[in-house]
Amino acid sequence: MRLALEEITVQAGSFRLGPLTLSVAEGEYLVVLGPSGAGKTMTLETIAGLRAVQGGHILIDGRDIAHSAPESRRIGFLFQDSLLFPHLNVVRNIAYGAGRLPRAQREAAVARMARAAGVEPLLERMPLGLSGGERQRVALARALATNPAVMLLDEPMAALDPNSRHELRTTLLELHRELGTTTIHVTHNFSEALALGDRVAILIDGTILQAGPTAEVFSRPASPVIAGFLRSATRAAEHEPADPERNAPTICPRALRLGLSGNGNHGAVPELRADGATLSATAPGSDSAREDIAGRIVAVERQGQALRLTLNVGLHLDATVALSEPGADSLVEGAAVWVRLPAEHG
Repeated sequence: MRLALEEITVQAGSFRLGPLTLSVAEGEYLVVLGPSGAGKTMTLETIAGLRAVQGGHILIDGRDIAHSAPESRRIGFLFQDSLLFPHLNVVRNIAYGAGRLPRAQREAAVARMARAAGVEPLLERMPLGLSGGERQRVALARALATNPAVMLLDEPMAALDPNSRHELRTTLLELHRELGTTTIHVTHNFSEALALGDRVAILIDGTILQAGPTAEVFSRPASPVIAGFLRSATRAAEHEPADPERNAPTICPRALRLGLSGNGNHGAVPELRADGATLSATAPGSDSAREDIAGRIVAVERQGQALRLTLNVGLHLDATVALSEPGADSLVEGAAVWVRLPAEHG
């Protein structure tokens, strides 16, 4: 289903959301990225009917639902907290999402979503016995069991540990590939946007400042305000290898002008330098860890006296490194790298 917001306005105390115009194509995964207090959750709540609009239209396949009851909108919602019923086991929690279906269809929906979300082994468990990541996957299965026209995700990984975040991210990717549900995922996390979004919209102070393909927005911010936000979001990104299975866009090495140099403090340590970024083969120290995003070398190809590398840091970077450079022999497939965008980037 296609979703379109047309000049939506919502007032909450002194904060005003909009006028907000945004479209999401059928089957698209859109990430809305913005700082805390930007209006991200309010946007989702408005789409879901949990907040009343003061003006504008919310269209699903051309039908205006701006004033429809929440239960009639066919909207799935995954909150930051899983909000599972503590007195129901996993299978009954998922079944609650499909409660309006006839019994046979409900059982089929539960089985399908439990399998797709990877929670089949947990069906008889109670929520209190699950990890945070497991609870979120159950909540995701419950929301999808309703067969929603649009799926809304409100910072679903914010409260999870790094391993659980990675597992849930993988689950989201696999589910979207399988189901193709039109999805809006809001976050302030740069890495989530890179790994998941077909497109990204930058929301700051209740206004969409830029929207477009993820790599395009990140490489060509439309204003100094957007560039400054992206720089701070990059520094705060989680430090974990990106999913190499993501069909990410490629930035050509000529544009980045990547090269290799040694590190005088640690001997011949590979370090890839670019005009706007530094990718290093050494883990960041504690004083700079918040400025680095982890990734991996996912492919290495020898071309004459050089190595052609494919690096995955959420999007794919290509680099060519001379074999004569110090430390080039340690640039192997699977090796970790860390990327940092310097303060002057953007």
